[in-house]
Amino acid sequence: MNILEFVPSCLLVVLLGVLIRRRALVTLPGFFAYAAFAVAADIARFLTHGNQRTYYPTYWITEAVYDLLGILVMYEVLRTVLGSLTRAWWARLIFPAVLVLGIGMSIVRANVVPSRLSGLEFYIAVGEIAVRFVQVFVFAGLVTLVPVVGLRWRQYPFGISTGFGLYATVMLLTTTKFSDFGTRFKLLWGWTSLVAYSVAVLIWIWFFSVPQKAETPNPELSAPSPGELEQYKDALRRMR
Repeated sequence: MNILEFVPSCLLVVLLGVLIRRRALVTLPGFFAYAAFAVAADIARFLTHGNQRTYYPTYWITEAVYDLLGILVMYEVLRTVLGSLTRAWWARLIFPAVLVLGIGMSIVRANVVPSRLSGLEFYIAVGEIAVRFVQVFVFAGLVTLVPVVGLRWRQYPFGISTGFGLYATVMLLTTTKFSDFGTRFKLLWGWTSLVAYSVAVLIWIWFFSVPQKAETPNPELSAPSPGELEQYKDALRRMR
């Protein structure tokens, strides 16, 4: 194994330490679970790398779990960013709509260009492509909504989405090619994945390297002063 293959694993260990320091298990449990699983998955793959009979199922099982955790993290990001807006019925439909759109685009892509993978591996690859679409959509949506919701650049949810969004944008093409050509594309796919994922983890480390500042209330939405409350009460008395 090339020593460069351990770079993402080392970065993930650093990220996990930073997340523990920032108490992300409390504020962002989904992303913390993702980072912890990523470290455990890398260890499992390393331990089984010398045995193809154990490495092959280990790889695909961990990929399937990555897909599920990726969806969970995107839901957590949207829920955190939208905040109280999720109380509106239409806001609760945003994530399901994005998820359905991502799955639909992945299925269409699989039908247009039949994959050489088969069985469970095919469905995991299709699911991975769907997750990448969802991550790109969420990232693009947050970039669009930044002026609306007042999300600052160094807020944790935006950092998480940035890392996933950039990684997914790069990996959509390579993952699609891997699902089309199978092991013949494995070498290029592996190195592209390594570089893109390392950059994503570095982005997460950078965002979580400083404490998140508390959101400042919007002056236009600030609570009325005691004097204003008394005026409201007098107005109500006169209306009785």
